[in-house]
Amino acid sequence: ANVTLKRGRLDQLPPRTVLDIRQIQDAVSLRDLAPGQPVQLTMIRQAWRVKAGQRVQVIANGEGFSVNAEGQAMNNAAVAQNARVRMTSGQIVSGTVDSDGNILINL
Repeated sequence: ANVTLKRGRLDQLPPRTVLDIRQIQDAVSLRDLAPGQPVQLTMIRQAWRVKAGQRVQVIANGEGFSVNAEGQAMNNAAVAQNARVRMTSGQIVSGTVDSDGNILINL
């Protein structure tokens, strides 16, 4: 889909209109968008980086150590969002999704 920037009066735009094109890069539309329609933040979401059921790498970092383990994502999450993971032991942990799809936990 193509997105074009237009010039005009800001006070005539709907609330939460996207003003920076970087906000919609790699975004997914939540509804049909008409040509020329201003895109509002409520009309889009970031693409999922982790999907429920996917095998993910969990990286826990603490002062002077790092532990890696594999688990299964329990929810969908985009980069910088929180994801819950069921570890092979059955324990459920949560952390932040990074750009590589790893789940980061800071201890």
